[in-house]
Amino acid sequence: MTRREVLFRHVRDALASLYDPVHLQTHALTGLLALPKDSGTTAGEALRKLLWETIESLRPDASIPQNRPEWLNYRLLWLHYVQFVSLADTCRELGLSQRSFYRRQREAIEAVASVLWERHLLKESAPSPADLSPADRARDEAVRLARQAQRQPVDLCAILHGARETIQPLVEQQGLMLHIVCPSSLPLAYGDPALFHQIVLNVLTEGLRLAGEGALLLTVECQDTHTLWQLSGLADSSSEEAATPSGGLAISAALLEVYGGRLWTERDAQDRTVICFALPYVPPRDILIVDDDQSTIALYRRYLEEHDYVVRSARSAEEVEEQLAQAPPDVVLLDVLMPQEDGWRVLQRLKALPETQAIPVVICSVLSQPSLALALGAARVLQKPIAEDELLAAIREVLVEP
Repeated sequence: MTRREVLFRHVRDALASLYDPVHLQTHALTGLLALPKDSGTTAGEALRKLLWETIESLRPDASIPQNRPEWLNYRLLWLHYVQFVSLADTCRELGLSQRSFYRRQREAIEAVASVLWERHLLKESAPSPADLSPADRARDEAVRLARQAQRQPVDLCAILHGARETIQPLVEQQGLMLHIVCPSSLPLAYGDPALFHQIVLNVLTEGLRLAGEGALLLTVECQDTHTLWQLSGLADSSSEEAATPSGGLAISAALLEVYGGRLWTERDAQDRTVICFALPYVPPRDILIVDDDQSTIALYRRYLEEHDYVVRSARSAEEVEEQLAQAPPDVVLLDVLMPQEDGWRVLQRLKALPETQAIPVVICSVLSQPSLALALGAARVLQKPIAEDELLAAIREVLVEP
């Protein structure tokens, strides 16, 4: 048996055991594919995530209608393995005979194995995370923390005051002065206060390193949708260094991107470099996913967090109540087909209560009953599997922009 045939057999077995953590933990694929070892993730979890991502990579282009044959193998993988739909129900959903199912199933598994084969061969020559520079590792860790942290309202005046107190000993040690011009109050920003403090601190620290003689000047202004921060007083020789963010500036630039902001440099009237960054103060939109399937929640979370949405999840009616008690979301993504849970009842309750009836609900389900969903108050109906651009378009359509 060739190595590729062995890989096919292992992939077929792993897909059949996708939700068996004990079996996946010691599966042969974890060693064969040399999965990275992460202290926060088990080998079984890493293998499951890799299989999910590989299936997702086989999704046809969104421009191809879902009733075309190109979608059939992908939908089979999604329904039968990711959604854990039975063989009979998968055949019914896709309009396949059992014989056609087995033929399509083999083609689909071979496609998954082919992608993994290519990744495995390329992986042997790919750089290890250990090969990253300390600066790159610090930047990646900061971004990871920012994406995982719960966003909350942040008092930017308090952040600025705290950063000034922290940096002052270094300012005095270098024999410089730091002047700050800022309104008495600033709009709230939304994110993690510790990371906002680090953004400002990094910019000030780099400014001191690149400073000329005399004083640094930090000005903060309120624009229509963001606060604009400008640090001037840098030496002429610092222009090239500041133009390409590195070290602390690179970390601040990466964190600002997570929060929808940006960092750049420009020249002032005296042709001196100014470090600038913008920090939005429009609150992020809050999405509540109601689905019993953890893989679906993880997939939607990956889709949405890349576009600066705050994502919460609930896997039962009780968890929905708990999430609503914390704060009403801007949109609810609701699966109506859940074991021991009636999604239709959840929809009816959301639309019956005065405090939740205005929240747009997007039905995301393998069921195709749009007329019923719309009659019960749903804003949109999407049929699984759902592409990223399709989900984002539906959310933007139902959201009332601030």
